Amino acid sequence: MGGLTLLLYQRTLHPELFRILASEKLTRRAYEADIWLVEGGHVISLTAGKNTLTEVIVTKSEPMTDRGLLLSTPCRGEKYHEDTYGNIRYMISTQEEQMTQTLYDAMKHEISSYAAKRELMSAETPAKQDSGGFLSVLDIERRSHELLVQSFHLFDENQMVIKTQAIIEVVKTA
Repeated sequence: MGGLTLLLYQRTLHPELFRILASEKLTRRAYEADIWLVEGGHVISLTAGKNTLTEVIVTKSEPMTDRGLLLSTPCRGEKYHEDTYGNIRYMISTQEEQMTQTLYDAMKHEISSYAAKRELMSAETPAKQDSGGFLSVLDIERRSHELLVQSFHLFDENQMVIKTQAIIEVVKTA
């Protein structure tokens, strides 16, 4: 199994493309957002006025669709990306870390406890015959003109931890 892939779209994506495990819809004066925790990753769509930006972080390496695709990049090592699309400024940093079993188990326990204590959006899938178990947690800060999302995706079969931090901000255009 490879790591995760970051896909950026300039449009919303259909829910049927994913197995949604948890979701939240946000409405603020400056934007509307859909946040989905999906099997093996997450999807965040933010619409401000006529512009939409969708961040998809999933285990699939092939884009689900090319229509509206702005960026496709693997979340390997440490990455940083920043850009502005219309009135939406987007910044993300991703960090992928392979751990020993002991460290991985400790990290998984810590993130699981943190998520439960703070009542964060999370989903845990036990191991199946064809795939290992995983834990995904989203820590979302909902502000009036921006969305801050910190994600943790942990994969049991290869003790891989992928953390992302994204800021999606509605900016005033000139």
